[in-house]
Amino acid sequence: MFRAIRDFLDLLLALLKWPLAFVALMTLPGAIWAFGDLVLRAGDAWRHLTPFLLGAAAYFLLWKFVLRRPTWGSLLSTFEHELTHGLFAWLTFHAVVGLKASWRSGGQMQFKGRGNWLISLAPYFFPTASLAVAVALLWVPAEHLPWANGLLGATVAYHITSTKMELHAGQTDLKVAGWLFSALFLPAANVITYSLLLAFALGGRVAMAGSAAGVWARTRDLIALLT
Repeated sequence: MFRAIRDFLDLLLALLKWPLAFVALMTLPGAIWAFGDLVLRAGDAWRHLTPFLLGAAAYFLLWKFVLRRPTWGSLLSTFEHELTHGLFAWLTFHAVVGLKASWRSGGQMQFKGRGNWLISLAPYFFPTASLAVAVALLWVPAEHLPWANGLLGATVAYHITSTKMELHAGQTDLKVAGWLFSALFLPAANVITYSLLLAFALGGRVAMAGSAAGVWARTRDLIALLT
C-alpha cells in the first residue's frame, strides 16, 4: 500500500511541477511586497524583535569567524541538509535507507523509489531547524517568548548562511530537479518562508496566518493593477 501511495505522490508532484513553477513566478512580486509590509511592521516593533535580531547577529558572527570553515559547522550543516531531504522523503512515503554526513566529502541520503523534485529542493527553502524551534516556542510561557525568539533568530541566520553555501552551479540537487524549475520555484518559496518566520517572531501563529494571507492579498492587488 505504501508503495502505491509513494508512486501516486511522485506522479502527482510531477504533474504539478510546472503549474507550481508558474504560480511561484506569478506570486513572487506579491510575496516581496508582503515581505516589505512585514519589514515595516518589524521596524515599528523593533524592541519586541531585539532578541530575534541579536540571535541572528550572533550566529552570523559565529559563522563568519568559526563555522564556515570545514569543521563541525559544516558537518552539522550537511547533516541538517540531508535530514531535510530525508524528512521530505518520509513525507512522500519513500523509505529512507541511508543517511550520512561528513565535513570532508559532503553527505548523502538514500531512499527507495523514484523520488520527486520536492525531495531534491526541500533543503533550499524549508528551514528544518527554524521549524523545530518554532514548534518548541509554542510551549514557551508568553513572558519568556521575546527572549526565546533569540534562538529562532539564530536558526534563521543559520538557514540563510547554509543555503548560501549550498546554492552553486555544481549542486546536484538543482540539476535533478531541473535548473529552470529551481530558478522559477525557489525565489518565491524562500521569500514566503522568511516572511512566515519573521511573522512568527512578531506575533506567533496568528501573525504567520496573517502573513500567508498577505501574500495572496498583495498578489491580487498587483493583478488588479495590471488588468
